[in-house]
Amino acid sequence: MAKTCTERWVWIMPDKGDGYQLYDALQDRLIGRILFDADDNWIYDGEVLNLDEQNEMAGFISGNHKEMDNLIRGL
Repeated sequence: MAKTCTERWVWIMPDKGDGYQLYDALQDRLIGRILFDADDNWIYDGEVLNLDEQNEMAGFISGNHKEMDNLIRGL
């Protein structure tokens, strides 16, 4: 779960494709998806989050992936 600059709490759930489903944790509703390509470029597929929130969610997701990759390499 992540908190945006607008105080929105977002559940981030990997989907079965190349992206992540985003859910508003307090309103319990889907608010879009963040999709990544092979080069870690992202796009927001939705209409709820503003640009700052989109950047935060993509950064949160990609930052966590890099940390996990580094952890696994270190094992």
